[in-house]
Amino acid sequence: MIHTRKTSALVPYSVVWFPEARDVAEVANLRSPLTMIRQGSPEFMERYGHRVVHRRSFCTAVADLTLSEDQLMARLSRTCRYGVRQALKTEHEFSVALPSELPQARRLIDEFNIEKFGHPVSEANWALTERSGCISQITVEGQVVSANTHLIDGIRRARALYGATAARSGGAFNPRLISELNRALIWFDMLYFRSLGIRLYDAGGLFDDPQHPSRGIDEFKLSFGMDRRYEYHALTSPYVLARQGMRLLGKGA
Repeated sequence: MIHTRKTSALVPYSVVWFPEARDVAEVANLRSPLTMIRQGSPEFMERYGHRVVHRRSFCTAVADLTLSEDQLMARLSRTCRYGVRQALKTEHEFSVALPSELPQARRLIDEFNIEKFGHPVSEANWALTERSGCISQITVEGQVVSANTHLIDGIRRARALYGATAARSGGAFNPRLISELNRALIWFDMLYFRSLGIRLYDAGGLFDDPQHPSRGIDEFKLSFGMDRRYEYHALTSPYVLARQGMRLLGKGA
């Protein structure tokens, strides 16, 4: 479980990532007016249920890192496996560090976020990654081609949070090579976390809808032989009056 505190409109609240049944007492003892649950297990939600104001199902893509490297490779789709192997033919460097130690990778992710969403990654999320995660990158000739950030929950899981690739048009690298190196980075990430004894690699959320216009993102993640896993996002409070107030606000919205 990863816990962080934030403040919004002068109201302090907690964010808890990946709580399981064993974490119920610890989450209950946070005593924050509000606690946002991110990817709580079904068992956690069942035991914590009376404190929940709102919940929604969340589907993510996960790989079992207790498998051998050969078993993991065998689970990759043919296209994914080919892309990884092609990338390995290019001279490259893979590295993992804290965000503060890889400023070029951090800048690439911020620039990608600005282009896609209109703003960089928040300082709060960079601070969370610095404290409870890492950033990985693949470089070619000293330039970052692909980068990912992760949260690390002990040996339970490593969860991809943000990712970015170099520009695919007008850039220094062939778009196909960028795509192959991006696949290779995820593969290296999986092997790196496996080497640390981490049991689960979480590639992040899926739309889980075959008709969704962005279903290609799901197909990309699942091409690594990952399985769907259903968890929950939730808004909770230990205080009865706070829960009643939020439910009234929800009805009026």
